[in-house]
Amino acid sequence: RVLPFFGPATCLFLLSSLPEKATTAQILLGGAVGLQAMDAAGFGAATQEKAGERWAGLLYSLTSLPGVMIGSISVSVTGQILDMMSSEEGSGWTTVFQLNSMVCVVGAFCFLFLYDSKKEFD
Repeated sequence: RVLPFFGPATCLFLLSSLPEKATTAQILLGGAVGLQAMDAAGFGAATQEKAGERWAGLLYSLTSLPGVMIGSISVSVTGQILDMMSSEEGSGWTTVFQLNSMVCVVGAFCFLFLYDSKKEFD
């Protein structure tokens, strides 16, 4: 699960330089989304299922809630960043892509150092 974090981080960081060619930007954005899909595909199996059948549904609900809330708030924050930096050509998008890249790197390190695969409950 580290690749689905570092892969998009790399694509988004490269995208933050705002490539001259539209095809380069499309490939980088497609790569970021595609690699993040690998993370979404492994999310349930890697975290909630190890808690056991009884608790998996509750844990999935509790871990989905912060993601939905942060996803909703981040749309507003992105708009505010773009509004504040609208006077400088492209700098708002540079900041947005770099922040997203940083979030992916932090997530990768958290997973790398905090995850264990032991079943916690029966």
